[in-house]
Amino acid sequence: MTKKGNVDIGIGVNLMTVTEGQRLRLKNGRIGEVTENMGDGQWVEIKFDDSDEPELIHSQDIDAVS
Repeated sequence: MTKKGNVDIGIGVNLMTVTEGQRLRLKNGRIGEVTENMGDGQWVEIKFDDSDEPELIHSQDIDAVS
């Protein structure tokens, strides 16, 4: 379940439409900016405000475009 009380059925953001510079919210509540989209529909690289290095994030961990 997400923090909103919704049941997580595995439907997420379509990463094929996400571009660099967009902000994404993860299911754990973290929000970060896309620094690179791998173009495979599953992985993006995101830079979070609390970290110096971008992290590779899988589509299953993304809740919404912020």
